[in-house]
Parts: sequence; structure tokens; C-alpha cells
Amino acid sequence: MSEVFDYAGHPLPAAPGYGKNNVADLFESAATLVAQGSLTPEPHPVWGPGRHDRLEIAQLVRAAGHDPATYRSVCVVMVDGLGEELLRRYGSYAPYLKNAPSLGPLHSAVPSTTAASLTSFGTAMAPGTHGVAGYEVRNPENNTVMNQLSGWPADVDPRQWQPRRTVFERWEGQCDVATVSLSKYQGTGLSEAGLRGGRFIHAQSPAARVTLAASILSARKPSLVYLYWGEIDQAGHRYGVDSQRWLEQLEELNMAMKRLADRLPPHVLILLTADHGMVDIPRENRFDYSNDETLLGNVELTAGEPRMVQLYLKDSSAAGKRATLEAWSQAWGDRAWVIDSEDLYEYGYFGSTVTDEARCRIGDVIVACREDIALYDMRHFKPHAMNMVGQHGSLTSAETTVPLLLLPTG
Repeated sequence: MSEVFDYAGHPLPAAPGYGKNNVADLFESAATLVAQGSLTPEPHPVWGPGRHDRLEIAQLVRAAGHDPATYRSVCVVMVDGLGEELLRRYGSYAPYLKNAPSLGPLHSAVPSTTAASLTSFGTAMAPGTHGVAGYEVRNPENNTVMNQLSGWPADVDPRQWQPRRTVFERWEGQCDVATVSLSKYQGTGLSEAGLRGGRFIHAQSPAARVTLAASILSARKPSLVYLYWGEIDQAGHRYGVDSQRWLEQLEELNMAMKRLADRLPPHVLILLTADHGMVDIPRENRFDYSNDETLLGNVELTAGEPRMVQLYLKDSSAAGKRATLEAWSQAWGDRAWVIDSEDLYEYGYFGSTVTDEARCRIGDVIVACREDIALYDMRHFKPHAMNMVGQHGSLTSAETTVPLLLLPTG
């Protein structure tokens, strides 16, 4: 693919490899190994029948020295916020994970944020198709900013917002499909949009999650388990990835995954991945642009996340957009990519297809932080938002590159 540049001429990182090495491909591909690959799930709503293993997971497992035809059950552990670069940097705190066979790395969705990547994981689709393209996006029905992670509006039905059947729904008639996670995530807008289907198993503590996942996976019925692990992301946001609190959570994850693998028979496959990475943003590099009329004169709404701001323009004509791109490039172009969204659509950053529904939700201009800065519109953030240390959402490799590990059992 030809190199892509932002408005100021800075080259962008390569677009995600949806359908090749993306978190969107993992859960669907992993499911193909359940019951020794003998299941016949519903066709994928976009790819069609017979195209379930786009990651070629069987070949990856075989290359790691394991037989993909031996697995009765599969568990995918989703560690929120554990980027590949963080795992390499702090691997001495997680020796079990550091030494586990790697089948990756993978690329997150764009933006590199939980709402987009988890929905991609749960639907096996890119954000341009499923439409959950950021922490915040515009709701075109009422032209307001909608929080897709923790502030889902009561009047928006997540099953209509993202109507295509999920991996969970399409495989639940074939095997025991289960989510093991905290109770507070059951029935949320994000869960219902991209992770619905199968059984939801409440497990509050890390030890309880390991115990319940092991119980399901050890049963005779073939199972496909999604195990969510959120403590690392929470510690990173609050204290930073260079903090003692974050390292303690990494150590806890390392021990828990070893306990899980040790408790399971060899016919269970455990894969571990993440939805995005994280970078620490110094306090002096968290900027409030909400009073800058030069930047906001043509901006009707702002959304996204502080590392990847989405701008919705009053005048989205070629001239109006060009003026906005110029203003933001003058202000932040030396530290961020300032991008016409049409370029991201054309070159596949949101996937090979971007639906009309997704286009209406995504900003006209994207400002993706290249250096360790974060940009806030404090007109709709609460004051404590500026206290967030670890952040993500942009296109840097630290935020978009995530691990894919095989944890041997038996």
C-alpha cells in the first residue's frame, strides 16, 4: 500500500491489517479450533460462509509446536490495555507471559480504544462496518456526542446501533459460549452492541475469574470462553504504566494466567491478547483547547478521546475543511497527525468498507496525537479527566500493537 500523509505532510503509520493480523480476526478464528474444528457456525454477516479463520490460527498454533486439531475448548483472555511494547518492556515482572509462545503481535482497531477494539473482537468486523468507532462519537439522530463506553444513552438501543450478529451469537448454537467478567459489564450498552450472546458468568475477583473459567473449560462439552481482565487498564489510567501499582497488576496477571494454564487439560487452548496499548502523558502535556476560537470556529462538535480527537464541522465543504485542517496543523501539526477522515476511509484505517451509518458517526477531521500529549475539550469533560496518566486511542505503535500469546496447558 502506498504511504499515507496527513495534511501537513507527515507520514501516517500503516493502516491496520483487518482480515490479516487484527484483534478483529481473533475470536472468530479461535472459535474454529473448538471441538477439533468440527463445528459449523452461522456464516459471517460480512464475509459469508466458510471464511471464519481469517487469522489462519491453525497455522499459527502449528508453527508454535502445537497440534490445532487436538483442542476441545478454547479460551481467549482479553487483557485491557496490555500493549505488546509494554509486555516487552516490563517482561521481567511477568516471566510466565514473557516466555509463552507468541503468535503475534496483532493490531488494534482504529481508534486504539476499548469501545472500538472490543466491538471489533466481538463481531469480527472493523469499525467502519460495526460503527462503534471511538470512545465518543456523534449520534446523528440528535446531533449529540455519545459515550460508547460508559455513558450509553437510555434512548439508544445497542442492538440497533450495532445490529449484525456477533461471534458469540453465531457460535452459541454449536458449543458452550461464555463470557467471564465483572457483573457491572453485563447488559451495558457496549456489551449488548458487540459482545452479546452466550452465557454471562459473574466473577468479581481475579481468583474467581480463573476458577470459573477453569470450571467451564474443563467440562466435557466443547466451550468457547471470553475472559475479560480489566485491572491493568484501570491501574494504567490512574497511576501510569511506569507506576508500582501498574507493575503489581502485571505481576498479578502473570500469576493468574499460570494458575489457569496449570489447572487445565491439554485439550484446552488458551490465547491471550489485548485491545490496545497505553502511553503515559505528563501532566504538563495535557492541554485544554476549549477556549481556542482559532481551532473551534468551524467546529460544531468534538468527540473521540484526548489522544484521537474527532472534529465535526459546521462547514464541511472542501474550503471549510481545508481551513480547519490548516488551523489545527498550525497549532498541533508538529506533535499530532491532522487528517481528513476521507483519507482514513480511502486507505482502510476503519476497514475496507465504511458504511453510511459509520460515516455519520465519525468526525470530518481527526487529530491523532503523535507525541506524548493529550488534547481535551473541557466543555464536556469532568475536571478529573485531566488527572488521567495512562492514555491511548491514537495511531502510534505503543497504542496499536498488542500481543497474541499461546499459554500451554496440561
